[in-house]
Amino acid sequence: MKKIKFYVCPACGNVLFGIGEADISCCGGVIEALEVKTGCNDHLMKLEEVEYDYFVTIDHDMTKAHYISFMACVGYDRVLLVKLYPEQNAETRFPQMHGEKLYAYCNQHGLWEQRI
Repeated sequence: MKKIKFYVCPACGNVLFGIGEADISCCGGVIEALEVKTGCNDHLMKLEEVEYDYFVTIDHDMTKAHYISFMACVGYDRVLLVKLYPEQNAETRFPQMHGEKLYAYCNQHGLWEQRI
């Protein structure tokens, strides 16, 4: 899962991911892989351990124009993706796994990565 790539269709908002090289298309057009960014305080994911899960929150606007579209937890052998919507909180729970990375996609600023 070290080579995972995320894709978001600009026309319909469809979220896809792949773990190898691929040509992805949606709505009649080719979609490029999202560029992963790190180190932004506006997109910092806060973790709290709850039982055997991580409760992940992001202090971020969730308006119809600017919001976190999805959060994903990627372990060494699995991907858990949670779709988020405007006007709900930017928060979710993920089970603890080995070798995790967290990803969050902001519809205005792109894909952000954070190691656990």
